[in-house]
Amino acid sequence: MQLQQIDKVRYRKHLNMASVVATAVLIAFALFYGQVLIHFFAVPDGNNFKLNLAGVVLGVFSLLIAFNLVRKHPYLTEVMYVWDLKQENNKIYRKLHHIKSALSDSDNTNIDAITILNYYYAASKQQYNLDNNTLTMETLTADIAKLDALITEKQLTINVDDYNLGLLKQF
Repeated sequence: MQLQQIDKVRYRKHLNMASVVATAVLIAFALFYGQVLIHFFAVPDGNNFKLNLAGVVLGVFSLLIAFNLVRKHPYLTEVMYVWDLKQENNKIYRKLHHIKSALSDSDNTNIDAITILNYYYAASKQQYNLDNNTLTMETLTADIAKLDALITEKQLTINVDDYNLGLLKQF
């Protein structure tokens, strides 16, 4: 996945609107399904909790189907990009220990590990900026500086665009 420039204001606006619409649609689906189930399957003076719960579950499934149908809409371009970016970062994060341990051997320079870390740090920085996550930015900046120093020390040319998902398979 290649990193793209995203307008933060537009992203936040579209994310907020998508969240509001998704919540409203979920409530509408859950109420509709709950009422239909109660109408057909409720017993007089009975507890309808299970029917309402089934309505919520059906509402979630319906929302997921609807979301799958509209996820390619141009309005959701930024939202889906950040979603995919977070998924990519999670894949790297699950193997981050192995990637960092591949770099701990000072005699061995693992170019793939450096490429993955370079992408991970750049993607994380973009993600944190878009989501206003300033708490971990200081640590991330320090990690980026250490990686940049290693790249300079080893006289490597590493580009964020060099990353691809296939590099993770060896870790």
